[in-house]
Amino acid sequence: MRLPSFSLRSPLSRLLVAVCLAVTALAAACGIGLRRDLSTIPPGQVGFDDMCGLQDYFDTIEAKLAAPPSLVSAVDMENQSNARVQGGKNRFSFETEFQLKQLRRILDENWKSLPEPLAKADRIDIEVHWSEKAGVQRVVTDSDAELIVGHESFALPYQVCLSELLFGAPLYRQRRLMAGRMLPYKPLFGDGGFKLDNPDAGAAASAPAATVAVPASAAPVSAPATAAPPPPAAPVRAASPAPDAGAGTPGRPVFKQAPPAH
Repeated sequence: MRLPSFSLRSPLSRLLVAVCLAVTALAAACGIGLRRDLSTIPPGQVGFDDMCGLQDYFDTIEAKLAAPPSLVSAVDMENQSNARVQGGKNRFSFETEFQLKQLRRILDENWKSLPEPLAKADRIDIEVHWSEKAGVQRVVTDSDAELIVGHESFALPYQVCLSELLFGAPLYRQRRLMAGRMLPYKPLFGDGGFKLDNPDAGAAASAPAATVAVPASAAPVSAPATAAPPPPAAPVRAASPAPDAGAGTPGRPVFKQAPPAH
């Protein structure tokens, strides 16, 4: 039996090749890609300038106003020479409202073509390979992370903000101390994170209320100001009648009378 052969010159062959190329391109386009590439910037500079917007996130966690993502599983790799942990694979779970809002913000700002179930998922897991550099854990740059939503898994290309989100707590604590920032005392989750009116200064929870000195002569604010009563008038003494001219005794009233008739 002779199998039919196809030639690239035939319309059917060209159609099949075009369909295969379109499917391949569509599969590549559907994958998660980078929206913001920070690979040319040193990781230390990214954290120092807070390019990922995570300072308030870590301040809120350090102030015990929110919980960090849970570490679901961890596999450590030790150096055979000194039995020291050099890296590993960790899986983190984001479940609370605070955690999910921060994770979605980081993903939306730095990646594109994200899966649709991400927006309404009650739990999102991130699994990464990490290595230790200068005593600090960092996500490896030569391997994709894994984004897990429900029963689906997606490859997440490396981007430095993911490393900052998962392992940046020590760096952002040092940054806060260097900037002289105080820890927040009130959680505000309306926009997905805590924000202060003045981002470089906080307020202590036990700080006493400020008092303002008011002069003693100032009228109370709550009471309307009233005019002070006028001072009592000084008593008026009646003037004494003028004395008669040439007399040594006090003068008396002088009445003019007509001369008597003759």
